Amino acid sequence: MMEKRWTIVEALRHSRHDWLNKIQLIKGNLSLQRMDRVNEIIQQIIIEAEHEAKLTNLQAGRFAELLMTYHWQARHIQLEYEVLGEPRSLHAYDHMLVTWCQTFLHMLEECSSPHVENYVTITIDLTGKDVRLFFDYRGMLHKLEAVKAWIQKHSQYEALSLYEYVIQEHELTLCATISSF
Repeated sequence: MMEKRWTIVEALRHSRHDWLNKIQLIKGNLSLQRMDRVNEIIQQIIIEAEHEAKLTNLQAGRFAELLMTYHWQARHIQLEYEVLGEPRSLHAYDHMLVTWCQTFLHMLEECSSPHVENYVTITIDLTGKDVRLFFDYRGMLHKLEAVKAWIQKHSQYEALSLYEYVIQEHELTLCATISSF
């Protein structure tokens, strides 16, 4: 399964659309004189920009592209990401991260109910010696056995190792580490 490769014009169009949505949200709340909400929105934009900067500083370009453009296609899973700690180069793991994450997200899309809001947060934790990844899903999984089978089959992939997971109908949490760190 190959993800779409964006042209520069397509990327700029999607980015402009995202920024216009944020500006319209701020403008709407300003017109309602909801200054607390305006400040919350601005703070959220700042946090997202900081995580985006850290993500791009990981030197794993295709992985960053996957996460940053995930919502540009129609999907029934909303994805967020955060990067904790000081960025370090994950260039050597870029292909592995993209391949594993694309497969994981595709499996979640296949096993999630399209009739509820489904969310995935990916946390890239660089605070310790090892690089740890946390995948936190909230929504409705309607094929639990398929998800369990996928996890067992993909618990070791190149340098990525799953070391813990919890799966229930409304949530899935996976913890992984990159073993070469």
